[in-house]
Amino acid sequence: MPASTRTCPTWEEMRADAYRQIGDAADALRSDWRADAAPTRAQLDARSEALDHIANAKAALNRAAP
Repeated sequence: MPASTRTCPTWEEMRADAYRQIGDAADALRSDWRADAAPTRAQLDARSEALDHIANAKAALNRAAP
């Protein structure tokens, strides 16, 4: 459907949707794992870094809220 005939989301709708999806990603990274498939130290470090980036992204979206 051409952009001119569909309803585009508002900034707040886009921001809220992105915030929810980022939260879903954080939840997935906080999930438990199987005992026989525990992450390596490097993977745990990467997970921690990713969660830090997610927190920063959520803070940026909060600053952009009306």
